[in-house]
Amino acid sequence: MSKVPITRYGYYRLVKELTYLRRVVRPKVLEELQEARSYGVKLNNQQYLHARERHVVLQRKIQDIEEKLARSEVFVGRKFYFRQAGFGTVIAVLNVDTGQAHEYQLVGPYESDVNNGKLSIESPVGRCLMGRREGDEVAVSTPAGVRVYRILSIQA
Repeated sequence: MSKVPITRYGYYRLVKELTYLRRVVRPKVLEELQEARSYGVKLNNQQYLHARERHVVLQRKIQDIEEKLARSEVFVGRKFYFRQAGFGTVIAVLNVDTGQAHEYQLVGPYESDVNNGKLSIESPVGRCLMGRREGDEVAVSTPAGVRVYRILSIQA
């Protein structure tokens, strides 16, 4: 089992979500399940079936977050002193075809959210950007075709 890099913020966000699910959501779901059991455990008791399904979904979500936390390794600091794209850096890129500029932070797969400017290092674009320098052009194969990006700036 290999470790997956994650930022401190991403790690604390997962821990916070896990704590919320365990301390707030699980007691409510268990209370609903207990109330539904009082009406009898039968196939026609829709309230019980719904509560049991919610409990199973919640347990799977909690297990998923626990597994993510177990596989995660908090990445602290940079190992390189020169301007090179790497985990945790903020990269400004220009789509050469459309002329649109975007700014992304390279993060691990558990905290990627392109709409909020967080790009996974395991995505096709993230893999191509890793190790590049300012001014480099990168060609990325996507389902929509080949896209060319130019790295405008890199911030640690």
